[in-house]
Amino acid sequence: MSENFWFNRMAEHWSIPQRLDLVEHVKRAKLQVVQVGTFGPMFYSLADDPEVNRHWVGMPFIGVEENLACAAALIPQLQEAGAKVVGQMSMAWNYGNHEERQGLFGVWDRIWTDGLLGAAPCASAAETQQRLADGSLRRWDIEGRPYLTYSGCMCNPHWLATLKPMVSKAVELGLDGFNVHHNFENFCRCPYCRDYVQGKLQEVFDDTDLQHIFGRRDLTEVTDLLTPYEQCSDDLRARFQLTVNRATHLRRKEALDEIYIAHGRSLKPELLLAQWYHKYDFQPHDERSLLPSTLWAKDEDYIWYSQGGHKGMSFIKHGYLADMGLPARFVYAAGGGKPFVINKYDSRRLRLSIAEAAANHAAALAFHWGYDEDPNFAADDYYAPVIRYQRFLADHDSLLHPAEPWSQIGLVYPRRAELEEESNCLEPLKRIGRLLEDGHLLFDILLDEQLLDHAADYHTLILPDVKRLSPEEGAYLKRFVETGGKLIFTGDTGRYQLDGQAYPESLLADWQPQAERSRNGSAPEGVCYIPEGAWAADLVDVRAELQLRVYPFIADDPFGSGFLRDLEGLLESVYLETDAPWFVRVRAWLPEGYDALVLHWVNYQQDEETDIETPQPVGPIQVECAVPEGYVVQKVEWRYPEKRDAVILHHETLGERIRFAIPSVIVYGLSVLHLQKA
Repeated sequence: MSENFWFNRMAEHWSIPQRLDLVEHVKRAKLQVVQVGTFGPMFYSLADDPEVNRHWVGMPFIGVEENLACAAALIPQLQEAGAKVVGQMSMAWNYGNHEERQGLFGVWDRIWTDGLLGAAPCASAAETQQRLADGSLRRWDIEGRPYLTYSGCMCNPHWLATLKPMVSKAVELGLDGFNVHHNFENFCRCPYCRDYVQGKLQEVFDDTDLQHIFGRRDLTEVTDLLTPYEQCSDDLRARFQLTVNRATHLRRKEALDEIYIAHGRSLKPELLLAQWYHKYDFQPHDERSLLPSTLWAKDEDYIWYSQGGHKGMSFIKHGYLADMGLPARFVYAAGGGKPFVINKYDSRRLRLSIAEAAANHAAALAFHWGYDEDPNFAADDYYAPVIRYQRFLADHDSLLHPAEPWSQIGLVYPRRAELEEESNCLEPLKRIGRLLEDGHLLFDILLDEQLLDHAADYHTLILPDVKRLSPEEGAYLKRFVETGGKLIFTGDTGRYQLDGQAYPESLLADWQPQAERSRNGSAPEGVCYIPEGAWAADLVDVRAELQLRVYPFIADDPFGSGFLRDLEGLLESVYLETDAPWFVRVRAWLPEGYDALVLHWVNYQQDEETDIETPQPVGPIQVECAVPEGYVVQKVEWRYPEKRDAVILHHETLGERIRFAIPSVIVYGLSVLHLQKA
């Protein structure tokens, strides 16, 4: 693992493309990472089969050897051009039919040879796959996928022994790393899963609990350890399910570590690693959300989250942007600034995806699905915007990284509630976060468990129903306010101990008025308590047969407008004021070793009916901005990808603030405030 590895320019292709020149792309856009090709069980099971679309193979040609030779020739060329090359590999899924000897079941003897993967780990592919309760192989039909879908078992040593030689072969080809996909499977009913689950249950529950969960104390007499019996109480059933789910997330991590960290890095110590995970609609659950922070993305070099359907389009007239500002802030905080990708499956808004990622200190992939398969795809529609924007990032690298966010507000993420699988714990945060973004207030997300270490970085803290706080954190918040900090908290914030037990009274009870009193009548100056809020989004028809959850526009939102008034009154002075419309987003960063404040502007407004990205510029935009303490502004530059040279903007100094105007934002631009020590 490379300690200083960071990137924000990449291309990703599920298969090695034949109509796009990846080497040329690396050279022209100065890409740092190319993630390309599939080197695991999906590839080996289908590569020889001429009946299967090459997309599902994850390689362009027919034949295992032919594709490996193609990869072996391409990888060093990409590396010589300047990029690290990351391959993709399934941890579980594979396609076939064991009864008709298709997929892995048909090629098992053919792939385990000295010329390919070496000695077979077991006699047949069937010995590696997930099982149902009756002992038969688990399989299911997914429309559009080849044959049937099977899943290797993450507890089965034969499956892990199947994957390790595939890693070895890919490393032999020269790959720099892996992004591991389909690592989202659960326990099956095989003996290996049973043994693992039994051990985890016995760590958590005593014999009496187990008697109440399964109707018997002796687990060897229980047929199905994944299903409690009908008479199990709701409370115990919930504890049981949480225990199994936590064990599932832990086992995924253990299997990954065994294959890629213990085995893969024994072959190549600097092997890069990421996992292709999913956090749809910024919900408090994903494939590793139940891992403690000590294991969350531990030993991974970059973080990848896909967002699923309807994230590649906007419906601005309904208030829907498909923007990733909140997920990006979360991943940045949880990952400690590691590079990350939020994949929106956006095949059209290529510039916007790159701009949004850059503004949030992330990387945007060049969209990967189906270019080679689409006869109407024009390479210029892809190359022109992608290379222009990626090259812009390369040319401004010193302004982008390393850098620290410059934010006035810390919005606290209830990570402890997420670890307890509280399904609605993020609703207040998402609502408040959207209000802050629409209002162009500069904020970060920090986790509740980071409060003591990072709260002092902010002028104002917002705790949206952060229920679990320690006494030390409660005392810290009081000192924070006493020394001039501002605080907004909602609902049951501070009502519970870290283990979920209720305090006799909330840690912040002194600041919570009784129901009959005014909203913040008992709170000191600088504190605002919101007992309840209109947190949920509305389900709106955005087009025929498509409904999406969106928040109301501020003009039609008494709760939201009231919240912003209260917040601005609390702040007295905001870091940034602008007349930019709500669909233009802004983030601010202080580059390390460079005396500048960089404001990143992203315009989401586009012609939503066109087949290619068609931005609708916005401007002029008036800006009034605070100046970092101890500095004055020498000059203000406006830099954007569509113009080669920076534009010097006239600015006025207003005490400790400056005022300037941005002529127009097409999609993305940087207003660079060059600083000099006062």
